[in-house]
Amino acid sequence: MRRRLLSELGRRHTAARVDAALASLVVGTGADVAIVTRGGGAPLFGPALPQANVVRIEPRVYAETPTGGARVRLLEAASAIAPRIEVHAPTVSEGTYRGRLAIDLPRRAARALGLAVAEPGDRFEGRFAHAFFDEEPIIEEAAHAGLAFIARRGAWVILERSEVRSGEVAAPFGRELVRAIALVREAERLRLANAPERAVRAMRERGRREKARGPIGRARLRRAIGWLDAAFPGGPNCLRRTLVEIGLDATAARETLVFGLDVGRTGHVAFKDSEDRSFDVVFEVPPDAPSSRKS
Repeated sequence: MRRRLLSELGRRHTAARVDAALASLVVGTGADVAIVTRGGGAPLFGPALPQANVVRIEPRVYAETPTGGARVRLLEAASAIAPRIEVHAPTVSEGTYRGRLAIDLPRRAARALGLAVAEPGDRFEGRFAHAFFDEEPIIEEAAHAGLAFIARRGAWVILERSEVRSGEVAAPFGRELVRAIALVREAERLRLANAPERAVRAMRERGRREKARGPIGRARLRRAIGWLDAAFPGGPNCLRRTLVEIGLDATAARETLVFGLDVGRTGHVAFKDSEDRSFDVVFEVPPDAPSSRKS
């Protein structure tokens, strides 16, 4: 662990590496869809770009493009091809908190002092990849490229061209953390004393009276809940996180939840389309309807 920590903190991207990563991007078209990947094909930054209705940035391409500036250039090039961009950019949070404290916190401090270090979220062990812990950095990079965040569909983020900058005024992370702390005990009480659907209904009733956050506000709230849940006595719990989120955000309170179960293992709950996971049995719980089962 110590060796990896020193390795991560000592690494950074050279200009040559960034240029090489961008130069390796290629684009192919078919049936009104342009595919951005790495390998053989027409260079994405070549003299003649195709035109399409949708651009799909394939798995690992976005995460393995070093630096936020280079990812913005990738999105700008994709936006010149089509008005709608589908980016494979999964978020990950479970099991990341120790690394974020040990690696990313020192990086943030070093960058604040003007030192040239890797970005928070960069991971160099084995094959380089940038980890996205929530949607906020993806939304910000998209905005710099003139793109608006539309939705997430599992591991895919949907973006569209937009000349209008988002007017969202999101609460600071610290304020969201205080709100989460104030509610987490009630969420835990409901979780332990009730069936999951009854606990969800109770928190939905509360959440409908709360502010409806935009994408950035929702990402900050979810980040605050994740940190709090990771430090909660007894360990993290997906239902606890979900209850706090739907109790603090009107948008979350109106979304469908998915309860998944693998035979012989524990279950999982998440917002529909928020994660790229499959289960043996799935129960969908819409905001105002009885649950339905899929297998």
